[in-house]
Amino acid sequence: MEQQQQQSTPNRRQRRAMMKAQGILKALSKMPYFGEVRSKVRQENIAYGKKIHAENTKRNEELNATRLEAILDDLKAQWTEQGYNKEEMTKLEEAWACRAIKDKETYREDKKRAKQLLAEVKASREARNK
Repeated sequence: MEQQQQQSTPNRRQRRAMMKAQGILKALSKMPYFGEVRSKVRQENIAYGKKIHAENTKRNEELNATRLEAILDDLKAQWTEQGYNKEEMTKLEEAWACRAIKDKETYREDKKRAKQLLAEVKASREARNK
């Protein structure tokens, strides 16, 4: 049962091949383009395609989020070994998030914010180690 859930949904080429094997495409080609049946089939295909796209987008976002969380956990372990305290690690985490997640609209501001946070962390660590 788990294998059935993990199988990916068929792509457009596979779906059309299945429809061709069933004779659906041949029957549809003989119907008027704006006919009731052909329009309904077309709308169903569009809706199904949008559903598949939404599922793929959601799955990719989840995979990306778990990948970024794993990277962040590794970085936190490194920062702990390097001797950063809790407050500095919070700032480092925020700076990393600003740099790792790129947004076209706020890219420059994020870059400046990350640079500012890294400078604060560096100054804090130097002041603490003196």
